Amino acid sequence: MADGRSSRWEMIKLSRLLSQFRFTSIDEITCKYGTIRYKMSGRTPDPEKVELRKKIADEIAKMSPEEKKRQSDIVFKKIINHPFYKSANRITIFMSTDDEVNTAPIISHIKARGASAFVPQYAGGIMKMLKLEAGDEESMPLTRHGIAQHSKDQKREDALESGLDLIIAPGVAFSRDGGRVGHGGGYYDRYIANLRSDPETAPKVVAVAFNCQVVDRVPMNELDQKIDDVVYAGSD
Repeated sequence: MADGRSSRWEMIKLSRLLSQFRFTSIDEITCKYGTIRYKMSGRTPDPEKVELRKKIADEIAKMSPEEKKRQSDIVFKKIINHPFYKSANRITIFMSTDDEVNTAPIISHIKARGASAFVPQYAGGIMKMLKLEAGDEESMPLTRHGIAQHSKDQKREDALESGLDLIIAPGVAFSRDGGRVGHGGGYYDRYIANLRSDPETAPKVVAVAFNCQVVDRVPMNELDQKIDDVVYAGSD
């Protein structure tokens, strides 16, 4: 039994490592514990998604700073009272830009209640989630897309070392039934699929959004991962 559990865990770890890369063809990778088959993840832009991204970007561009703050404040109150959040101790969250719900208050709340916050680091086609330590937000450089992230010199704990309880995800558009359209890189889809390879330890996934980002339906394919909930201001 011990050997069986060890083999399964080794396969899960290998799968999680490899699933962070962007494979461009169907392939099989064999190790002493078995064979992992990977499906092509190089993506051709979906015209319907391209059009939806443009539509949502136009809607967000019309929002005033005051309206963005109003909705962000409501989302903050809803998130910190959400059952998934209240039961989570290890949480990934993104560093928001001006065109996204402001996540800074959520990050502060995670730290204040003694939980661990992890944020994305993008490099070489891979997204890692690294732990935020005291003072990190003020010292992190910006990527060419204007996203704050840890530098290569800032060595931090990787969230995958001990697992996660909750992913607070960004995106462009969401549906109430769990649909999500991201920015097109597939980073979060691969990361979430990776963690869901072991259902027993898979974290919950919740998105935060402005009202205009929540639509009746979003186009999805077999590589897209559904979310467990989307939190937005609504009519409050």
